[in-house]
Amino acid sequence: MQNMFEIDRANQSDQSLIKDCHFFWRQAKGLIAAVTMIALAGCQPATTPSSSIPAVSKIALSSQTQQSSSVPKLPASSGSSSQTRSAINRTAPDISSPDKSLDVKKPDQDGTTDLAAANAIMDSIIWQFQTDDKVIETTEPTIPIGADPSLSDDALDAAFASLSSRIRPQSFEPVFEMPPKGGGVIRVGLLVPLSGEYAALGMEIRRSVEMALFKINNPKIEILFLDTKGGETAGNAAITGLNGDVDIFIGPLFTDAVAQARAVTDQLRDGRTRPPMLLLSNNVDVASADRWLMGYLPEQQLDGLLGHAVSTGKRRFALIAQDSLFGQRLLTHASQRLADFGLTPEAVRVLSDDELADETNLKNAIRAFTRYTAPIDDVPLAKDSPFDAVIFAGDPAFALRTAPVLAFYDVGPDRALYLGNALWNQRQLLVEPSLQGGLFSTRPSNLDARFDADWTEIWPEPAGQLARVGFDAMALVAALAKSDNRDWSKQLVSNSGFQGYSGAFRLLQNGRNIRSFELRKIDKGEAKIIRPAPNKI
Repeated sequence: MQNMFEIDRANQSDQSLIKDCHFFWRQAKGLIAAVTMIALAGCQPATTPSSSIPAVSKIALSSQTQQSSSVPKLPASSGSSSQTRSAINRTAPDISSPDKSLDVKKPDQDGTTDLAAANAIMDSIIWQFQTDDKVIETTEPTIPIGADPSLSDDALDAAFASLSSRIRPQSFEPVFEMPPKGGGVIRVGLLVPLSGEYAALGMEIRRSVEMALFKINNPKIEILFLDTKGGETAGNAAITGLNGDVDIFIGPLFTDAVAQARAVTDQLRDGRTRPPMLLLSNNVDVASADRWLMGYLPEQQLDGLLGHAVSTGKRRFALIAQDSLFGQRLLTHASQRLADFGLTPEAVRVLSDDELADETNLKNAIRAFTRYTAPIDDVPLAKDSPFDAVIFAGDPAFALRTAPVLAFYDVGPDRALYLGNALWNQRQLLVEPSLQGGLFSTRPSNLDARFDADWTEIWPEPAGQLARVGFDAMALVAALAKSDNRDWSKQLVSNSGFQGYSGAFRLLQNGRNIRSFELRKIDKGEAKIIRPAPNKI
């Protein structure tokens, strides 16, 4: 620290010396010129060629450039005054060295020439001092205390601000504005998940709607594809549709998405007509006036099964259900329908996930449910089981988990009629030994070959279960568009029914539907039709 202060005082002393020299040379210019002439007269005369003076000026200019550059906070061993003296020494002629740029001339040249050369040298020296007549401001060295200030928050903020100023501003796409609807145009809003987890289902429905529009070939029908993301953005999608002046919505697919879309349409005011909705859901709880279900209802499938079982003499029914929303829904409906037939279930058991996961708990629960008693030696097995029909209220995994245990406790499909649902129509269940002979209802399949042929002409992937429902919903809109009556709600419920690729169906005033289903039986790994679906409702 002391060394730095001593260097600083030396710099100030050098600057004071420069000022004093400058004052001295300006007052004694004439005297120096006289002394120089006397010295030249007494010595061997020397002159500076015309090419030497520009050389001196160039060196002086170089010195000026050096002085204008930044001065470090901690000076080197020689100060600015020593740099000036070094520049002057380089400009002075050295007549003792034959390699220098000044030429030596003979003493018999004109004295006037000598005087001019002396004045040129004198002027260059004085000019050099004038260019160095600058007071260099020195700042007190800053000694950091604590953390390095260069790493402070302010320094980081400044660095980020500098970087951000070099980033090109982001360019935004112009907001798409829906063009006004032309005269006579029917605008359809398709509310399906086009992104996210269920995008594949939404894309299947979209393709079916596009195929229907292609087949119909009506240029007056326009489609707005509105992404619900499975329910996450269903409300915003519905708002977009309303702003686009849609005449009818197809969708949404899931219950949560339906609830959000309905909340938006229910808030319409100012005399605006609420567009009807053809919901792709199969949940009867979301159905209402002007919002019709297009999906296959499991309750209706169960109605067909119970009617068939009762018609064949079955009276002792047992219900085994999965503890889930789907299981509870089927359980409740089955109990109500049995009551309509004047029947009461012989046994009801709801299995929790914990019971289904643990083998011992599951066996104990089903053993109690079947009223099983261990056989006694030499006593034949009872001819009849306690039930003549068992209703499975659950998903496919539930059936695969419980059916083998039921058979183990002597209530297999050979002793009781198993009643399932359309989800049983898959390979893993069709080949399960404990499900052979079981019955389930499913959508009509008599038009599958024709639909699949039309589909593969356009799309490379095979059609799924929702494709036919989407196609029929769009075909239904096209049928309504042909009518001059724009009271579509009235037309939808007054019609005697519709026939499509998804089968025959009819829409009811409460928002539900009536569909025709075919009845199938599992037999040797196949689902054989035992009762075709009717063509009319």
